Amino acid sequence: MTPLRPLFTDGAILGAADLTTLSTLDRDRDARHARHLHTPGVASGLALTSTDDQTASGAAFLDVTLTAGYAVDGTGRELVAAAALPVSPDRFLGEIPNPVKQPGSDISVWYPVFVHGLDADVAPTNGQLGCQAATGPTRVAEDIEVEFGRPGDASVEQPVPAPDAGPGDGSWRVLVGFVQLDTSIGKFVEVAAEADGVRVPGAGARAGLVAGQTGRVEVRAVPATTAGVPAVTLDDGDGGSLVFGLHNGTGSIAPLMTVDASGNLEVTGTIKGVQTAGTVLVASGTAFDGVVLPLPAGADAAAIASGALTLSVLLTPRHPAPDSRPTTGQRFIPAECRVDDERRVHCWGTWFTPGGTSTPEDASSACDYLVLVSVGQAGA
Repeated sequence: MTPLRPLFTDGAILGAADLTTLSTLDRDRDARHARHLHTPGVASGLALTSTDDQTASGAAFLDVTLTAGYAVDGTGRELVAAAALPVSPDRFLGEIPNPVKQPGSDISVWYPVFVHGLDADVAPTNGQLGCQAATGPTRVAEDIEVEFGRPGDASVEQPVPAPDAGPGDGSWRVLVGFVQLDTSIGKFVEVAAEADGVRVPGAGARAGLVAGQTGRVEVRAVPATTAGVPAVTLDDGDGGSLVFGLHNGTGSIAPLMTVDASGNLEVTGTIKGVQTAGTVLVASGTAFDGVVLPLPAGADAAAIASGALTLSVLLTPRHPAPDSRPTTGQRFIPAECRVDDERRVHCWGTWFTPGGTSTPEDASSACDYLVLVSVGQAGA
């Protein structure tokens, strides 16, 4: 339905519906903004924390608490925990009386923990009523509630509201973590933010465009700019650059990879990954007999072994320096120069005296190598 906005005129008598519509308008507008321009998840806090404890008989377990924080559900509804909330194992067993256990163990599999919205009527604080007034709550508290799901619930898709809808009724759940229960004592023994390949989602942004206001845009993994935090920056200074690096603790970034405005790529490490069709990686140098030739940087030995990449090696024997001859006047003839399946060099030759009667001497030698790793063209 098209959003409605109330109008007021001087002298008009305002009914409760008029004022309720006014508050609902802003609430619905905020929810639509949050739902269409942001992704649901935890924005701050709402983390499962634990402290060590033990039963009277000495069995260890964890007291689990959900920290205060803020999240947005998939309807755009705010979920606010003003204070820490207990995560009760008794509540868990009330909702899940027979938890699935790991094979041969009393410890349960991972169970997801959610929060969802909960509207709670607040008793009126003003006892004065007009002659036509009705009794009842005058405020609604937008609380949240901790709820336990079943294994697999963390990855279940939840219904998407209509484009014009306001915030939901609170049934939309936001994942905040996972717990494991020791069924023999009815207590939690493990908590985690990730389990079974699913991680607690952080609230994000939906955008077709992100534009900086100062000529620089930065994206980093965590809010703080402490040392070691990875970040990506797009900067229009010096003609423009894209930089990936780590914060040094003072707010600046030590570059690990930089692309300048001309498309030049500079990295401090090696480039690895799948090569595209037609590309060739090269390594060259000099190797002595018995040395295993190195692969070019970024070449994957497993891909070569599987045949996905083609390895080619060219060896050129090197003649030893004249001052290395065993006896004055001797000459060197290469006898073997090859590489085996392990890329090990076999390179040797023979020293002999032209026209002489001395016994030839075999000796290891060196060679120049060129290693090529390539991907064939499509259809080749």
